[in-house]
Amino acid sequence: MAFRPSMKQRHRQYVQGIRVATTLLDGPLTYNEILVRFYGFLKPLAFFKKAERLAHDKTGPVSERIEELLERGWIEHRGDKYSLTDLGYDEVNKRLIQLGETGKSIQTFLQPSTVSKVTVIVHWVLAAVKLPAGLLSGSIGLINDATDTLLDGVSSLLVYFGIRYDREKAVNAVLVIVMLATGLITLYGGVKRFFIPYELAVDWFAFLAAVLSAAVCVILWAYQRYAGLQSGIMALITQSVDSRNHVIVAAGVTSGLIASLLHYPFLDTVVGLIVALLILNSAIRLARESLRSIGGEEVDFSHFPLWIDEFYYRYLQEQLRDWMLYLIDQEGVHDKVELVARARHALDLQTIPALRAMGLAKELPKSGDIIEGSLTELFQRGWLEGEQQLRVTPAGRRHLGQWI
Repeated sequence: MAFRPSMKQRHRQYVQGIRVATTLLDGPLTYNEILVRFYGFLKPLAFFKKAERLAHDKTGPVSERIEELLERGWIEHRGDKYSLTDLGYDEVNKRLIQLGETGKSIQTFLQPSTVSKVTVIVHWVLAAVKLPAGLLSGSIGLINDATDTLLDGVSSLLVYFGIRYDREKAVNAVLVIVMLATGLITLYGGVKRFFIPYELAVDWFAFLAAVLSAAVCVILWAYQRYAGLQSGIMALITQSVDSRNHVIVAAGVTSGLIASLLHYPFLDTVVGLIVALLILNSAIRLARESLRSIGGEEVDFSHFPLWIDEFYYRYLQEQLRDWMLYLIDQEGVHDKVELVARARHALDLQTIPALRAMGLAKELPKSGDIIEGSLTELFQRGWLEGEQQLRVTPAGRRHLGQWI
């Protein structure tokens, strides 16, 4: 009985076929060039050995998709290169138009006005969950967090109108003042609890509110921080700092609730104080940046990095490092200028048609630093030597041996 692929497998094969055809959009390519475009260098280095094997035995998924595309008449084979036919161009462009619509939706979602609208809704929903949970349980940490979230809902409306009417600096100043006031109020509540103890009535609702708050605020923090960094709007950065505080607060509140179940309610009072101090510390830091901004100084957004970006750039650097080592040792790219040019091309998102269609093919802001960092690391680890003419050391070959 002949093997029939499942619907999921057929869909994956169809998507692979589109990806293969898309690699030819900018011109004819050889089989090996299609492999590199299809997989990219952002794979474990073992890919290069796999690519070399696939280039000879022609049994991999890319080879299968190429045969299917030839049968459909989407591509043609002349000499050692493959190219798109008119039918292939039409089919690929249809898919790119669809991606373009998706890209527009993504860009709309990342617009500062949209971010502010989403933030308003999220804050009011979280406040509606956390405030009753805090009042019912008596958790000062959760009550403080709910109060802060309630004020954030009001502040988010100000951010929305501030962005809409080009008053971001004024709104950011108001946000910082509100954060300072919230910190002082919550600090007062925490200190008061020292003198007026209260036994918590911990239940599943309080736990659910704390966990839900942490999960939602992690997403909201990344969303606000990314949009704020992309747009250069300090008010969104300020809100992202507040969302990060809510994540830490939610973790502390959960610990306090658990401690109360174990009959250590004093820990909840400590958590409430920590929450207040955390809010105050963030407000003071943001106040400094706001004063600089009001004084005409340019805001240094490097003080507010997005850790996901840092992780991503580190991953890129490690992958690029090993890839460049492979190019020198296996493909004979010994000239430093040529190597750097190859690396710049690899990091150029404009070479990816799908990202171009979605409007997301922006230049990586740290591409030069990533390349320089990769080269520096190769020399520091003793895997590379030479100046303009580069050579892989025995230690570098042993490292490559793990993959190839």
